Amino acid sequence: MDHFGSFVTLAATPYLIGFLALCFWWRWWLLLPAGIVAAVLAKIEFASVNASDGAGAAFGIILVVFLMIGAASGFVASGLVLIGRTARLRVLRAAYVLPAVFILGFGSFFAVTWTQQKIREARYAPPTAACLDNLHPARIADVDIAIPVAPGIFLYGDGMNDDHYLLWSNPDARAFCREADGGNATLKSVVFMLDGIPARREMETERPFCSRPHPEYLWAEMACHLIPMDVIPDKPVEMTVSLKAPSVDPSVQEREAMLKNQPTVASDGLRTYRLQNDLYLQRPDGYFAQCRDYRSKSQPWLRCTATEELTDKLAISYNFRSTAEVFITQSAAVASNARAIFNSLKP
Repeated sequence: MDHFGSFVTLAATPYLIGFLALCFWWRWWLLLPAGIVAAVLAKIEFASVNASDGAGAAFGIILVVFLMIGAASGFVASGLVLIGRTARLRVLRAAYVLPAVFILGFGSFFAVTWTQQKIREARYAPPTAACLDNLHPARIADVDIAIPVAPGIFLYGDGMNDDHYLLWSNPDARAFCREADGGNATLKSVVFMLDGIPARREMETERPFCSRPHPEYLWAEMACHLIPMDVIPDKPVEMTVSLKAPSVDPSVQEREAMLKNQPTVASDGLRTYRLQNDLYLQRPDGYFAQCRDYRSKSQPWLRCTATEELTDKLAISYNFRSTAEVFITQSAAVASNARAIFNSLKP
C-alpha cells in the first residue's frame, strides 16, 4: 500500500501540471491550436523517453504518460466548459467541470489498468478440470483420435482460418476443448515437441497430465521431463503427422538429387552422403534420413529428420538424435516408436 501511495504521489505532480496547462483555454480559437501543439510535443517527448534505456527510463515514462493524461483531461475540461457556455448549460459550468474532469481523468489510468489486468487474468486462467482431465475427440484425414491436454502437443486446425492450438497454453487449451467437445475439431497436423525448451519446460509441465503416470502414452515421460542433452532416446524428439501435400515433396527431390552422388559405405552397409555439415544416411533397406552434425560438445549427436508415408492420406515426419555408429538399429526403433506415438491417440 505504501508503494501505491508513493506511485500516486509521483503521478499526481505531472498530471496536475498537464491539467493546468490546458484547462483554462476557454476560447475555441485558442484551445484547438494549444491542443495540437500539446499533442505534437507529447508525441515527441514520449518517443524520446521510450527510446532511452537508462536507469531512469521507467521513471521518465511515468512522468510523461501522466503529463499527457493531465493535458488531455485539461483539454476535455476546457472543451466542456466552452460547450456549456455556448449552450448555456449550468451543469457544465467551470466550477463543476474542472474538479469532476480532474478526478475522473486521474482515475481513468488506474481504472483502465485494473480492467486490463482482470481481462488478462481471465484470458490466462486455467481451463476447467474437465478440459484438463478428459480426452477430446478430433479427426485428421480419415482417422479418429482422442487428444489429452498435455505439454508438447501442438495442433493445426483444418479450417479456413488455420487455427492452431498449443495445448500447454491456457487460452489455446480452452479453445481446443470447446472446439473438440463441440464435435468440430478437424485437424491438418498433430505435432509432438518432446525435447522442449528448458526455460519454458516448467510452465509447459504445470498440467494435471504430468502429475500422474501414463503408461498408455509412450511419449508421456518425454513430454513431462526435459531430455538431457547427452541422451540419445529411442523415440523422436519432435514428430509431425500431417495431411499429405498434393504437390511434390521437396525432401523427395533433395533425396533423389543426393543419391546421384558417390556415398561412403560402412562395413554394416550404412551409406553416407555428405554435404558440408549435412549428412544423408541410408540404411541397407533403403530407409533415408537427413542429418545435421552440429560439431558441438553440448550436442554430441546428429539431429536427423525422416519422412515416411503413414497412410494414403497422412505423412509422418520426425526428428531424432543419433550417431553414425548406432544409426541402423536406433533409427529402426525410432521409426517404430514414432508410429506407436501416433497410434496411442487412437481411441
